[in-house]
Amino acid sequence: MPKSNQQKFALVDCNNFYASCERVFDPKLEREPIVVLSNNDGCVIARSNEAKALGIKMGVPYYQVKDLMIDKSVVIKSSNYPLYGDMSSRVMSIVGEYAPVQEVYSIDESFLDLSGLMVNLNTHMQALKNQVKSWTGVPVCIGIGHTKVRAKLANRIAKIYPRFNGVFDIDVLPDNRFEKLLASVDVGDIWGVGSKSALKLNRVGITTALNFYKADIGIIETLLGVNGKRIYRELYGHSCLAIEEVAPARRQIVSSRSFGTDLSTFDEINQALTALTRKAVNKLNKQSLATTSMSVFICTNPFKKNVPCINLSKTIGMSAPISNEKLLIPLCAKLLKQIYEPGYRFYKGGVTLGNLTLDKSQQDLFVVNDKSTQLSDQPYGHLLRYASELGNDRWLPRAEFQSNRFTTHWNELLSV
Repeated sequence: MPKSNQQKFALVDCNNFYASCERVFDPKLEREPIVVLSNNDGCVIARSNEAKALGIKMGVPYYQVKDLMIDKSVVIKSSNYPLYGDMSSRVMSIVGEYAPVQEVYSIDESFLDLSGLMVNLNTHMQALKNQVKSWTGVPVCIGIGHTKVRAKLANRIAKIYPRFNGVFDIDVLPDNRFEKLLASVDVGDIWGVGSKSALKLNRVGITTALNFYKADIGIIETLLGVNGKRIYRELYGHSCLAIEEVAPARRQIVSSRSFGTDLSTFDEINQALTALTRKAVNKLNKQSLATTSMSVFICTNPFKKNVPCINLSKTIGMSAPISNEKLLIPLCAKLLKQIYEPGYRFYKGGVTLGNLTLDKSQQDLFVVNDKSTQLSDQPYGHLLRYASELGNDRWLPRAEFQSNRFTTHWNELLSV
């Protein structure tokens, strides 16, 4: 194996994160099989190891495995994103204290740049793992490597083999052991490859990570382009994917949802889209962005037999960037009026704010610059709502098995 550079990365990954969050506030669930369902309790989106052992697959519709779950006494939870998001913030704040540079890659994963740290890295990462568990109750495993791709592979080993106590440095493996590891990994499981790229590779006989590693770099670049070449070089220990300290600017914000019940009246749909617009605007303002286009869509359920599949949408561009809910929420209602058709039962809808920009200063000469404050800026503004947000709430997603928002809602704090 070619000699690598001296960079060193760690991937800190929470173990079965959603299930672990549920266990933090209900210790009786320890060692019990747990499944977390998606919005509307539709599909399985997270499983504890015990649930995986029962053969419950990721993404399977709940109704298909409901009987199995009942028979095996599986604990079922509806997704609780306020809880998971807050717990993620707590975990990541601890992780960030262990290295000068951190990239929060996802809600349950974080890369650290350990280059130049004058410490025993295994001991340092064991301390991180123990502190996260002690302070938050969430277990993590950590993979260490000269590149992000190798750190990701190392994390896989740390999760599988208990003898490493949750921390594994892949760079300590001799060549023959490293290649044996690669032979046990499907090529589609290499970080950055993905299912579509895996299909291209499979067609030319590259089915494992070892096949990928042994292949000619020209073939990899021909099939997967520059990105594939980077991944190939990363496997050989040459760092090509740097830590992203600042997340790239978002190009659009999508706020959509399957409704808890199919909706038919304009007022019901407008209530749902108003709430989704407010959610999108909140994200917009938190990132100090403005939008120059807005799209609204509603659709019927494409999976229902003998029912026409209707997709209705409308997009409008603005002459100047907008971030004020007092403009965007009424605009949503206007767009909905243009596309709404009675007589159908709509199961999903959403709003997209596109062409996002940080520049709010440029204004059209013929547009009055609205400097008025938003409802959220008023005293007790978080309690104020537009009339269009009031209604029968039939759009709210089903969450039959949802636990409390233990860390973000006063009325749902844990009682001892």
